[in-house]
Amino acid sequence: MRRVLPATVFLAAVATITAAAQGFPQPSGFALDDPVLRRIWAIGTDSSQLPRLAQVLFDSLGPRLTASPGMTAAQNWLLATYTVWGITARKEQYGTWRGWRRGKSHIDLITPRQRTLEGMALAWSPPTPRGRPLRAGVVILPDVADSNALVAWLPQAKGKFVLISMAQPTCRPDDSWERWATQSTADSMKARRTAAQQAWQQRLQRTGYVTGGGVAGAAALTRRLEAAGGAGINGRRG
Repeated sequence: MRRVLPATVFLAAVATITAAAQGFPQPSGFALDDPVLRRIWAIGTDSSQLPRLAQVLFDSLGPRLTASPGMTAAQNWLLATYTVWGITARKEQYGTWRGWRRGKSHIDLITPRQRTLEGMALAWSPPTPRGRPLRAGVVILPDVADSNALVAWLPQAKGKFVLISMAQPTCRPDDSWERWATQSTADSMKARRTAAQQAWQQRLQRTGYVTGGGVAGAAALTRRLEAAGGAGINGRRG
């Protein structure tokens, strides 16, 4: 019998088989004497294809943003894989999506010293004008009393990169502090960071344009800064 499966079922099926296999005891102690379940358990523990398939999806194909070349490549690979397995599959078109492809990103600090910075354009970010390098000053989102105060400040954002994420008090991960610092110092650093995060979130909320955390929560703020003529909006993801 030939089976017809949608491409979206693939990862869920693999994950389900693996999870089911982990839940079974060793062969000598099966709770159920079902040959189908025994076969699922054996495949999941002795000949699982998950590592090989995950390597292709995560490493070879990489990001699969909707309507991107990566998504198309992943769909074609999946259809070919199903064909080899004897499973009939097809691609379904759900809606019309604007395509987007991440190009090269290069960010440099010019003054007070030169330094190449690490950064990446978020999905759906527009390119720089005509794809050329963009040089601009930097301003930090101010601590305003309310949305009216932010609107009054907005002319200062024109032509500038606006930083909308708080400055981290440390670049070291928690496990580094736990290992190398005294416990009181590590606890103090964590407390300072927590207080700084809370204060910054309150600063964002007072603008009147932030509804929550993350990129989605600040979407209205970034649109307002863009409308005010900001050269770019820079933030920390997550």
